[in-house]
Parts: sequence; structure tokens; C-alpha cells
Amino acid sequence: MDKPVMNKLNQLRDELSHIVIEREELVDGLLMGMLTGNHVLFIGPPGTAKSMLVNEFGARLRGGNFFSYLMTKFTKPDEIIGPVSLKSLESDEFKRILTGKTADAHFVFLDEIFNSNSSCANTILTILNERYYQNGNETVAVPLVMLVGAANEVPPETNDELKAFYDRFLFRYEVGYINDIDNLKRLFELNGSKESTTLYTLDELQQWQKEAFEVEIPSDITNRVISIVLKLREAGVNISDRRFRESRKILQAHAYLRGRTKASIEDLNALSHIFWMQSGDKKTFSDILFTVKLTVEVQASELLKEARQIMSRFAAFDDRARRQVLGGEVNIRLTEIENRLNELGEISGVPSAVVQDALDQVREIHATIIRECLDIETSTG
Repeated sequence: MDKPVMNKLNQLRDELSHIVIEREELVDGLLMGMLTGNHVLFIGPPGTAKSMLVNEFGARLRGGNFFSYLMTKFTKPDEIIGPVSLKSLESDEFKRILTGKTADAHFVFLDEIFNSNSSCANTILTILNERYYQNGNETVAVPLVMLVGAANEVPPETNDELKAFYDRFLFRYEVGYINDIDNLKRLFELNGSKESTTLYTLDELQQWQKEAFEVEIPSDITNRVISIVLKLREAGVNISDRRFRESRKILQAHAYLRGRTKASIEDLNALSHIFWMQSGDKKTFSDILFTVKLTVEVQASELLKEARQIMSRFAAFDDRARRQVLGGEVNIRLTEIENRLNELGEISGVPSAVVQDALDQVREIHATIIRECLDIETSTG
């Protein structure tokens, strides 16, 4: 990774996290949406800094366009797409002037997005889905990287139109008021001044996207994502194939933001913001994720258990010759167990205490068997 450019991304992340207190997850959501080209939804009551954060984020872009608008049920397409061109009407053609509106922007923020009426919602949905706008007889490519929506609550399930609209937001974050005492104190004392403002260009954004796409996803992580999705579906949480496919990009972006070139088990946490439809689904995801992540420790415990059983069998023989025969047989298996424990440690980058302890004990068992078979002092390292 290019360090100067990566440092700028880290600076951007840190600055936004300091401007809006206790909103680090939302900042990461915006950055992951930007890196993957997916849309982001913030759900929460007024006064939780949703608009402030997104507008601050959009203002950092140079060489691109940012469009922000507060939606109401009376909002007309003219306000968010552009006014009708009078010149085109003279030629009996219905076209809009798109400059400075949604179809002309790289980043769009629509506050109270679920207040959109049918005409606005359908127009926005086409842009979200296809990244183009049919302007009269002309199909106009939309430069949209990401649209961010904000709402006070999740739309009702019974409303099919809003449900389809809601589904287009891959990232969903529920936002509440600040409760931490220290953070409330920081908010109270915040003077609103900015020490620095990191700006970024479209060229830098494209470089970040390219580098994030190159992050490696180990097969073990892929298998864990598949397991999560299947378990969620069994529990009644409808995870579409499209969401599953996009989850790969999310893991890559999450790892990239942390300066890694390979995804790890830690990155599975990011899926908590894309694998839910209703609030109750998040608890289901959390329980499933705990089980899936625990698999490493469970495997380590089982491997240690097998090594101890081997040691018990070995210790049961008093005859030295029989011990040497068995020692030769179990040497290969104990080596395989050590190698597997090393692999488990590499899965998460740094071995957990359970994995490391199991590895240390297996090495000690292995060394003891070799020492007694050969009747010499053998290092346990």
C-alpha cells in the first residue's frame, strides 16, 4: 500500500471521528461505502449528528460533486434531479437540467429519505440500482459513488415500495444518543473548532478503491462467511445472494482501513452492519458470529485434547521398546497437530491466548515423548 495516500485516509478517518463524538462506526461505514461503492443508511432520532457527519464527509471531496437535501412528502423531482429544460420543451422533448443535483453528484446525502413520495423514490431507486438516469431520449451515466440516507426509523415492512428502497442500502447503522459519561463531557466542552481538514481527490479515491479490492480473503474467512449466512437464513433472517456477494468487498474494505493486505477474523464484525433487516436480527447475527468466531478456540481445545490422549496412551506403556514403537507412530500426528495450531493462530493474525496455550502444551507433550523415546534431554522450544 502507498503509505502517503494511506496516511491521508487514516487522517480523514481520525478527523471525522473527532468531529462527531462516539460515531467511529458511522465514520467507518461511510469510508467502507466509499471504498466499495455501496450505499449507507443511518437510522436514529434527530440530534444525533447524522447530517453533520455526512455533510462534513462530503465537503472533504475535491474535484467531485456533493449534493445534500432534506426530503419531505412534498419534495418534487425538480428539487433533487433538476428543473425541466424549457429549451428542450421548445423541441417537444422532456429533459431536465441535471447540473448540481443527484444525477450530477459523486456523493449524495438525502436526509429523511423515507419521506420521499412515489415519483421521487422511483427516480432515486433507478439511480441507486443502475447508476444512470433516463433524461428524455438520452441515457445519462451517473457518477454516483455512494448515496447516504438518514431516517428516524426503519420503514414499515408492509410498504413494498419503501421496502425495495430500504433494501438498496447495503450498510445500515442504528444511531442513538450518547450515553457514555466521558463522551458527554467531551460533547459539552466541544468548541466546534477544527485543528485540520484533510481533503481528498477522485484520483486518490480511485487508488484507495483499487488497493482495497486487492486485499486477500483467506479460504477460512470465506467459509466462515458462508456459515454465518446459512445460519442466519435458518434463523429466518433473509440474507439475499446480492448481500452475500457484496460482503466480500466489505471484508476487504474493513481490512484495508486497518492497514492490512489480508482479511482476518476481526473483519467479520463489519458484517453486523449489512446482515440484518429488522433490529431484532442484529442479536441473531451477534449470537451466530460469536459461535463462528469461537470455532478457532474450539478447534484448538479439541487438538489439545487429542494430544493429551496420545500422551496418556504413551504413558500407559512401561516397556521402553513398546514406547519407542508408539513414539514413532505418534510423532507424525503430533507434528500435524502443531502445524494446525500454527494455522489457527495465523487466521486472526495474532494467536489468541487459547490457541497459544494449546500450542505450548502440545509442544511440551511432543518434546516429552521424544525425550523419553530417545532417553535424552530435548528442548521444548
